[in-house]
Amino acid sequence: MRIWKPKTVLTTLILIMAGLLSLPPAAPAASDAEVQMLLQEIKALKARVIDLEKRLGQVSQESQQARELAQKAQAGSIKASRMVEEGIGQKGQGLLSDLGKRVKIYGTLEVEASYQRNKPKSGSDSSESSLNLSTAEIFFEAQFNKYAKGVLHFLWEQGETEPVDLDEGFILLGDTEDLPAYLMAGRIYPAVGLFETNMVSDPVTKNIFETQATAAEVGYNGDWFSLGGGLFNSAVHETGDAPDNNINTYYIQAGLQTPEGALGELSLQLHAAYINNIAGGNFLSDNIEGERVESLVGGWSATLLAEYKWLSFIFEYVGALDDFKAGELGFSGDHQARPSAWYVEAALTPITDWTFALRYESTDDMFNEEPEKQWGATVCWQFLPDTSLSLEYMRGDYQDDSTRDLVTSKLAVAF
Repeated sequence: MRIWKPKTVLTTLILIMAGLLSLPPAAPAASDAEVQMLLQEIKALKARVIDLEKRLGQVSQESQQARELAQKAQAGSIKASRMVEEGIGQKGQGLLSDLGKRVKIYGTLEVEASYQRNKPKSGSDSSESSLNLSTAEIFFEAQFNKYAKGVLHFLWEQGETEPVDLDEGFILLGDTEDLPAYLMAGRIYPAVGLFETNMVSDPVTKNIFETQATAAEVGYNGDWFSLGGGLFNSAVHETGDAPDNNINTYYIQAGLQTPEGALGELSLQLHAAYINNIAGGNFLSDNIEGERVESLVGGWSATLLAEYKWLSFIFEYVGALDDFKAGELGFSGDHQARPSAWYVEAALTPITDWTFALRYESTDDMFNEEPEKQWGATVCWQFLPDTSLSLEYMRGDYQDDSTRDLVTSKLAVAF
């Protein structure tokens, strides 16, 4: 069906009228029949025009309805789109909110500048300096439910762990106020020593005996005492174990501590541990050729921590309980060795945001791997929230009578 547009109808009428006007005047002698025929044609044309106008109005009405429907559909689509976007946004906000409740993220960044002067017993002195991003670490702690959580610890240390290393990753069940018993399994730092310090440099006990392994540990952490034990497969085995490679190392530890406020402003902590394979530590195992010894050598540690007002005190001892055979430790040469280390440290915070610390430490049967005697001091200023600047001096005397002077400054932030 052809649809007549307003412009077309108007043009037709004009042409009709023009045609009528252009007709020659009727002869006076025109017959009545001719006049009647002409009138009928005019009526037919008029009726056709009226019909076209009706159809045009109908088409215009349908077009308006179509436009209105299109507008409503578009508005509905926009509204639906907004509802979807808002729903996604609300869902995302809920997810982020829930994630914030279940996951804690924290870490540290430390930049160190150091100057070291080495003075051998004979020969020329030497010096070296460095600027390092000494530590970049981040922890993710996820609380799955009331009694279960997981921890991931990524660590980067310039010259030590390049690229980024998964330093810790474990699951902890229990260890809550209403369930002090616990099970911990994964990559952890088990075994002996606590290695606490208020200074820039690590104590010698940590440098020698720190242990990292994938272990399983069970224990109990109460208000006054703690007890735990675990096992893992150390890299160091007895020569007679070959070709077997089974879990061969276990440790036990116990602690006594005062709950907060139990002794007023004084807090005390005592910790002791035993391990049947002291060579499982990172440093010692790296210095055992082939990671084999004739028999496993046990070790133990004892630690005392005390705090009173603005004063803190630390004492720690870690050592082997028997000798390693000659040649088993690469740095001992043809000598038997029973490595041990201890340190004592005191720290004062007489002024807000300022800490002053002193340390004296000693080793035995470490030859020239660590100073035989070492002492030093650190001053730390927390000049902004979670931001500190430290300066440390350490003097080390080695078994071969050589000495080392080490000055280190550290800028650290925690988040």
